[in-house]
Amino acid sequence: MRTAFWEAVRTTMAEIWAHKFRSSLTLTGVVLGTFGVVFMITLIDGLKAMVWDGIHSLGFDGVMFIAADNPQDPTERKKLGLSRGLSVRDVAIVGASGSLDAVAALRIKDLIVRAGAEERRARVYGITPSYVTVHDRPIAAGRWFDQGDEIERRRVAVLGFELAEKMFGTDDPLGKQIRVGDTSFRIVGVEGRLGNRQANSGWTRREMNGVLIPLATFRAYLQGGERVNLMTVKTSALDRLEDVKGEVDRAVRRAHHGVGDFEIENVADEMLKAEKEIRTIVRNWTIVLAAISSIALLIGGVGIYSVLKISLVERLYEIGLRKSIGASDTAILTQFLVESTTLSALGGLLGCGLGIVVTRLLSPAFETGLPLSSLGLGLGLGFAVATGVFAGLFPALTAARMTPI
Repeated sequence: MRTAFWEAVRTTMAEIWAHKFRSSLTLTGVVLGTFGVVFMITLIDGLKAMVWDGIHSLGFDGVMFIAADNPQDPTERKKLGLSRGLSVRDVAIVGASGSLDAVAALRIKDLIVRAGAEERRARVYGITPSYVTVHDRPIAAGRWFDQGDEIERRRVAVLGFELAEKMFGTDDPLGKQIRVGDTSFRIVGVEGRLGNRQANSGWTRREMNGVLIPLATFRAYLQGGERVNLMTVKTSALDRLEDVKGEVDRAVRRAHHGVGDFEIENVADEMLKAEKEIRTIVRNWTIVLAAISSIALLIGGVGIYSVLKISLVERLYEIGLRKSIGASDTAILTQFLVESTTLSALGGLLGCGLGIVVTRLLSPAFETGLPLSSLGLGLGLGFAVATGVFAGLFPALTAARMTPI
């Protein structure tokens, strides 16, 4: 049986070589169809990876914003004087919730920043140390300030990456003094460069061109009072974001004597919704591209079927002669199926090769790269071989049932 199989393969390769032009036309559909399957799955996987990376690199996984707002309820508006507004005291109150991993607060003010002869107007952020944890902020040099800096109200600063480049160029800014408004600060760190997608956000663009200092220092030297512009919280309980939002809302409302003078923006929930929408779009495109690839494979299958029908007519005498000297129906069936499968497998291998080449060429255009999908290669080759089997089945059965001459 093994000898008969390899003999059929040898005969098939001889037939392909003898009819090179016809075989190449037949293979074209299978090659394009297989390439379509391989490249489709690889491209979709690459796009998904790029989109997910883009969403999660924004640093908003499990993050909610709490900002000051005017009460919507007329009754609450009358009680507005009872609330002290969003303040540093709310950090401890909200942080008492067991559902939260970290709570941060910040104040913002635009001031003139000087370093030697360099002078720029920049946004100054007074932040609690937990801000770095909530927003996953990297450090390029030096360190972030800690709880000790906050408690002692030390005049230390971390520069945004771009501001450090603009004011110090290639010089090392660590340990040097800058003047923020009328107050001197010692530079203890430079914030790491944020990713391209983060950098495209207006918030992070300003932060990379800003100065970050401890919130207590901000209140002591730049602008007094307990009010904060914004609070941010982070939770790892992504499966119950609405419940966590409710807990935070109740905690802040109690601290504000029942006045809803704040707004909670559930950024994490919005990200999850966006992720679901993107999954739907990707699924729809998968269906469309799969249909296009299937059409190409179908055309290839029709080509194989046509070639085998022509081959059957051309080899009527040979088939009859073989059967008359004892060739079984199974041997004839096997030969034609091997021919169709070999043709389709060859087309599948060429299609996979084309997919690999195109993927390597396009990979640099993707920020996350374009890793070749082993699933795509397996499915592409599998569909190609299956196309050959189904396309060759009818001609093979016809040949096997022929009567000897």
